[in-house]
Amino acid sequence: MRLFILFIADILMASQTIGTNEHIAFSILLLLIIILIVINRRPVKNRNQKLIYTQNKNLAKLNLVFFQNKVENGDIIKRLGLFFKVLHAKAAQNNNSIIFNYSPRQARYFSANFKAITNITHNLICFVNKSVSNSSILLSIKPTKTKDEYQISIKTSANINSNEIQTALDDNNKNINYKYLHIASNYANLIGSKIEFSSKPNSSIFSFNITMHKLNNPLNIKSVMQKNALIAYESQTEFFTLVAELSVYGISTQPNPSWESVKNHIMDMLYKPDFLFIQAKIVKNLPYSEINLIKEWQKIKKFKIITISDNSNYDKIASSLDDATLHQPYTADELFEIIKYPPLLHLQTHKIHILPTNDL
Repeated sequence: MRLFILFIADILMASQTIGTNEHIAFSILLLLIIILIVINRRPVKNRNQKLIYTQNKNLAKLNLVFFQNKVENGDIIKRLGLFFKVLHAKAAQNNNSIIFNYSPRQARYFSANFKAITNITHNLICFVNKSVSNSSILLSIKPTKTKDEYQISIKTSANINSNEIQTALDDNNKNINYKYLHIASNYANLIGSKIEFSSKPNSSIFSFNITMHKLNNPLNIKSVMQKNALIAYESQTEFFTLVAELSVYGISTQPNPSWESVKNHIMDMLYKPDFLFIQAKIVKNLPYSEINLIKEWQKIKKFKIITISDNSNYDKIASSLDDATLHQPYTADELFEIIKYPPLLHLQTHKIHILPTNDL
């Protein structure tokens, strides 16, 4: 600023020693310089935009587009699902698993501000994902007692203990580490909502209420008839979420998700599963002999194997069993696309590749 003042002083002194035409030229040049300075120093409209602007100027423009209070008709599952591939990759950073819990029996077609809703949800999940490691993060949507009101909650199996969280939600904390909370809070204010936070020794929850007007589009839930499924999962949260989803489609499950229990059912000649859901994390830790066992019994009982990848760290392992893969977080639509087809009848004619066991 001092250099600019000295520059102006030099121009004024020079104008006293030159003619009228030169003085006009200097004046025009001075005016152009002032205009350029004003344009480059234009104020940012809100703190949230300013926070993003310091990291990426293009994101600031994107932020302005999202901050439009616009109500649209749409499918809440598909709208939220647009972020799921990104979240699957992000979850790998701290080896977390993000689960989407939304019953296929619930309404899915609404009139609502989907841009604000999806971005509040996405930013809250991103913050939780950065704050915890080796944890499950559960995204749920449930109706409240108030008509057309729903609560979206993001719950983690770990404790997030920070005194700065509430100040960030109140927009009083300028710490860049809480940028996701700043953004989510501004979106919530836009639709007249407020983000609540609570923490316990073994869990933490972010939640906010939204207004969504239900549309009259009919739900198309198709039963897969009476089928049986085995589920091998270390996480109780993910196990019970999958059990509830499968029950909607008429698929029965066994109550114990431990691998030992599932393995016993696979080898039990009196029990015939149609599907085997197995966590990729479990597959990673199995010896070759037990992977061979799965494939041998698959050939005998002709069940379909669905491997579930918690995050992108497990994608390669999940694809090793060849049949089908679900990537967390997945939607009920993705699940149905896999289970609607009959178990693998082609196993009668296709060769099964057995892994070597002589290295054990």
